[in-house]
Amino acid sequence: MWHRSNKGAIHAQTVGDRHKRSSESIPQTSVYHCCIGAICQEETSVNLETVNYQRDGGVAIIKLNRPQAGNALSAQLASDLLAAASNAAKDDNVRAVVFSAEGDFFCFGGDLKEFKAFGGQPDKLKPIADQLHEAMSIFLTMPKPVIVAVNGMAAGAGVPISLVGDIIIVDETARFRLAYTAAGLSPDGGSTWLLPRLIGFRRTQELIFENRELSAQEAVEWGLATRTAVQGTALDTAIKQAQAMAEGPTMAYASAKKLLETTFANDFVAQTDIETQEIAANMAGHDGKEGIDAFVNKRKPNFKGIR
Repeated sequence: MWHRSNKGAIHAQTVGDRHKRSSESIPQTSVYHCCIGAICQEETSVNLETVNYQRDGGVAIIKLNRPQAGNALSAQLASDLLAAASNAAKDDNVRAVVFSAEGDFFCFGGDLKEFKAFGGQPDKLKPIADQLHEAMSIFLTMPKPVIVAVNGMAAGAGVPISLVGDIIIVDETARFRLAYTAAGLSPDGGSTWLLPRLIGFRRTQELIFENRELSAQEAVEWGLATRTAVQGTALDTAIKQAQAMAEGPTMAYASAKKLLETTFANDFVAQTDIETQEIAANMAGHDGKEGIDAFVNKRKPNFKGIR
């Protein structure tokens, strides 16, 4: 189960029983299989209604797939996204994840037509929100690098959904707008948790209360995104990044994610204690030894992603 501590950090106990039910029920189709070195070169597709899932070698590619509705969040999409995230997290052959969307828009936020049909009943909305939040927490805490490729508009919950990666690559035409108050709604989707940590409290207030729209370049300048990509190349750029990281020291990436996850919850002494534990574990493992030896002998390291 994935949960937040009282101090505000997100913690992953295990990709366990709660996610197991979601991923085990997914029908999978293997296209081909060949293991080369540490990475299994098997291409696997997963059949979901509103999310596309494919594993190509060590990289899982997850894409929202409701382009006709601007990839708006529905009950089905929330369920499918949770299943896809769970599958990527528990598949040992996945060493990096790409998260993007089909069509011209990343995500328009919640499907207001579907939500309107709920008649404001919290018991109808809560299961959708719970599944979305769980999927997002898996992306944020899985011990694998997650690269997000944002194409087109990210609005409403589409904004925090686009921020679940370790690296965020945005198409130069991408735009970001929370838009909640414009619809008479308050923020959700983890907006008030993620945004203050990424861009600060005042800028978060500006996005919420003024409904300011950010361009791709502004998103990078503000700290929402890592870098821009030439129009139409964000996904390819993200896949190349993921492929390179999948062949890298994945245990070191996992340690880095763990450390960054706890940074706002710990004081200096506690955080540096964890840093020492993690770097010692990595130095004792294959990749740490290999990396140090390669550096000393001025050669390219051969990482295997194990300690």
